[in-house]
Amino acid sequence: MDVQQSNPFQTPQADLQPSTTTQLPLYSIAGVGLATFIGTPLAGAWLLAHNLQLLGKADRVAMVWGISVVLLIVTLVLAFVLPEEVPALPFAIAQLMAMIMLAKNLVEADLKQHAEVGGAVLSNWRAAGIGLMFTVGLAALMFAVLMIFDI
Repeated sequence: MDVQQSNPFQTPQADLQPSTTTQLPLYSIAGVGLATFIGTPLAGAWLLAHNLQLLGKADRVAMVWGISVVLLIVTLVLAFVLPEEVPALPFAIAQLMAMIMLAKNLVEADLKQHAEVGGAVLSNWRAAGIGLMFTVGLAALMFAVLMIFDI
């Protein structure tokens, strides 16, 4: 009879890799894209920053906000500089694609792992609402600036 004896002095076997999954609900990449399309890259950055915080990657949040602010400023400057005949849709698509690629690069693998363990995903309706709030806020800010400078 083969009897295995365990060594009471041996350290227990454990996975020492840090877990990047969370039981809290995360936004999908589609949600980040929807919020960006409705509410500028700032709304997409808000959702992406939420995911990064919950996944323990808070060190990347400042980079996400920086990229989104630069995208918004570039788009606004081009809107004022380019003639009215130039369509705005390509700039909206460029912002959307940039934020989706950024989200895929930063959290796609973590979202897949989150889904595999049954993690919850926040509604795209919620993402759309956040995008709408950013649009209203940005419009109010631009209106206030125009009123202050009497443009």
